[in-house]
Amino acid sequence: MLQRDCENPNGMVTDVSGSGRNRWIYFLPALHLSACLISMLGHLIPRLQYLGIVSTYLTFLDFPISLVALALVWKYSTLAVAWILVVGTFWWYLLSLGAKLVIDKLRDRGPVPRDLIPKI
Repeated sequence: MLQRDCENPNGMVTDVSGSGRNRWIYFLPALHLSACLISMLGHLIPRLQYLGIVSTYLTFLDFPISLVALALVWKYSTLAVAWILVVGTFWWYLLSLGAKLVIDKLRDRGPVPRDLIPKI
């Protein structure tokens, strides 16, 4: 069901499509971006070197995306890190968006009929 923008009394147009419930799709990409930045801190600051192991876990979690990064890392390590940072975050956004579409499709299937088995 598509809801249109409406005009409030101040003359400003506001979105009433329920964008507040759609904010959770940004959680996984933000978590991925944060994990990438934390792993970078582990490689740049010697006292936080133990945080560098996060990049190993990111490689496993970003499986289809990390294959390109694994091919690039031997010669172009900076490009591989940038690939994981940008494309990996976008990958998690697409996964979240796909999950949202599936959930919305399941949610909007209509009312459930009450009498699944008719009474005799």
